[in-house]
Amino acid sequence: MWKKSFPFRHASNEEYRIDDYKALLRYVNQLAAHKLGYPVSLLTYLGIVNNQILGIKPGTLANVLLNNVGDPFKDSETSLLEVKKHEREIISIFERFYGLPLNEARGYVTTGGTEGNFASLWWSKRYLINNTLDMLIEKDNLIKLQHKQEQELEAALAKIPINDYRSRVEHLQKIIDIKDAIASTKNIVQQLLTPTVFYCKGHTHYSIPKVSEILRLNIRPIQPNDDGSISLTDLKKELLLHAGANPHSGVIVIANIGTTITGAIDDVPNIKKLLLETLPIQNYTIHMDGALTGFVLPIIKPFGNVENYFTAIGVNTLAVSAHKYPGLSQPCGIILAQKDFFNKAFEKSERSIEYVGNIVDVTITGSRSGLNVLMFHNALRSLGLDKGTEKLTLMVRENLDNAKYLYQELVKMYGQDKVYYPHQFNVIFPRPSQELAKKYQLMLTGDNATICVLTNATRKLINEFLKDLNHEKESAMNKTITKTEYTIHTLQEEHVKSTVELFTKSFCDSEPITRHLNVRYQDYEPFAREVVQKAIKEGLSKVAINRQNRVIACTIAEDMADPFIPHAAHYPKLKPVFALLDELSKPFTAGKKFVPGKIVHVWIAAVDQAYRGLGLSTEIDIACVEGAARKGYDFAYAEFTNPLSEKVTSQFKILQLYNKIQYDDFVWENSSMPFKGLEGAAASYVATIRPGVKLDSLPNCYASREHVKTD
Repeated sequence: MWKKSFPFRHASNEEYRIDDYKALLRYVNQLAAHKLGYPVSLLTYLGIVNNQILGIKPGTLANVLLNNVGDPFKDSETSLLEVKKHEREIISIFERFYGLPLNEARGYVTTGGTEGNFASLWWSKRYLINNTLDMLIEKDNLIKLQHKQEQELEAALAKIPINDYRSRVEHLQKIIDIKDAIASTKNIVQQLLTPTVFYCKGHTHYSIPKVSEILRLNIRPIQPNDDGSISLTDLKKELLLHAGANPHSGVIVIANIGTTITGAIDDVPNIKKLLLETLPIQNYTIHMDGALTGFVLPIIKPFGNVENYFTAIGVNTLAVSAHKYPGLSQPCGIILAQKDFFNKAFEKSERSIEYVGNIVDVTITGSRSGLNVLMFHNALRSLGLDKGTEKLTLMVRENLDNAKYLYQELVKMYGQDKVYYPHQFNVIFPRPSQELAKKYQLMLTGDNATICVLTNATRKLINEFLKDLNHEKESAMNKTITKTEYTIHTLQEEHVKSTVELFTKSFCDSEPITRHLNVRYQDYEPFAREVVQKAIKEGLSKVAINRQNRVIACTIAEDMADPFIPHAAHYPKLKPVFALLDELSKPFTAGKKFVPGKIVHVWIAAVDQAYRGLGLSTEIDIACVEGAARKGYDFAYAEFTNPLSEKVTSQFKILQLYNKIQYDDFVWENSSMPFKGLEGAAASYVATIRPGVKLDSLPNCYASREHVKTD
């Protein structure tokens, strides 16, 4: 039996209050239940794709597609799963916030700062070109006329007799002149079509050069002041150079309202003044990249009391990132412009989308998240910005108070000369450890770290960070003090016991290959003792001794002409290690008899675990090598089985990698692979250790064994 059908009553978008999200959900559900036309499958709405695992409940606005297509000031005729009414109210709230007259703001909700900058540069390029449209048409007509004149002159030249040199020369000059005139006119057209972007080098958002490249805009970086703001002196110089070289190229100046690291705010009123003073053709725009601080511009008032942030200081576009402030959970933002500017930019636009009701697409992405729009809308209302700025003002005041508190506490730790509080929310101080930087997600640049004190940075969190930082500083100071409590000596008989103990523990506990083979102390100690006893006789090895007369680091070295011969039967578990080292050394040692006193073999280094991280390994290695150089050695040869100890190679200016073997690839007797599954590699190097010695003199340090006479 057929079910009785009822006509579908189309719910009006105007039948619910804009802040009644429950009513909006009922309206959206009704639309989703009857969607047929547009190519969206609504799998999350149907429950086929379950978003509950992400914390998104069925039957919520977050679980159904809301798509704002194109210009928010024109609703779609039939693609009704949109929330453009809310987007228009967002723009209206910002319109009042920045002091624009009623219905004078245009813009849209973006995916974030990069899209905001993209849209502003695109709109600015269209605006500047449309401003000069009459001149472009005039120059285009002139080029056509000049090409016609060129053709006529070339046709006339063909009629002049070959032997009438004077007439031909005069005519050729006319052709050259008209070609030059065409090139000059085309150059003017190219300038008119290609504006130039001026931005602060090293401090403007990275998206500006990228977007300029995409839009084929010229770019001209300007030097910064010490605080990261744009240098007006350098800007004036560059504008004058630009006016002389490219007077017809429109100008776009990027003014930063709170740079990422220092929080610097560019002097927009004086930027406009410079543009008026320097440009012979007044065709320019100013874009304010507000990112974070742009959202609180009317609260912090860097330019004093300003009634209209667009007209009063000469701004054309403004971009703000809403995930930075007020801090939405999804990246998004807004791009704003005055209506007159916007209309000029799109007065010749033909980008209308017929199937959604001839909406003009003034956006970068076209389709845009309606959920982001609703979250943005809800955030603005939660902050009370639809009624006033009292709540936001209190929030910003608390942020600034906490930033000043952090600054004062860091000054107590580091001193005033090492802590920088340039503007608003940002505090800069000496870079802490990577571990601490990761824990608190600090911004790192060079030797500094930056904390951006926003609402999430409560006094409690700041104090927790300060406690961790203070503990880290105290630990570092203790290590620094410890570093001065040792001395370096040549290995002697009195150091044997302590050196063997350090040698054994270090390699059994920390060396990748011995740990992989599960070598125990008792397996390794006989080898360590034999090595140390031989090293004492040669006098090339070094030890670091602490105040308790204990060896805390050692470097074992020998003459390549008299290498240590292991007694493998005494320590059988080390056989794979010796096999690896033999294979590693073959390219350097095979077939050679070394000359005594020429090449020092630096082959073992160990540092007590309590003294690691102080650079002691490098220090004692260098002491060993320098001692050998003073005895006349020219070269040092070394094998490394640990990436940490291999770092010492950076200390040598002349260095050559001789061999490298991946542990996982090493094959031993009977095709066994003793280091299978062990990551990393062993490497061998040779380096010069005396001034003036070059690697090409290395053959002087050995003879081929086949040429060595035997008795």
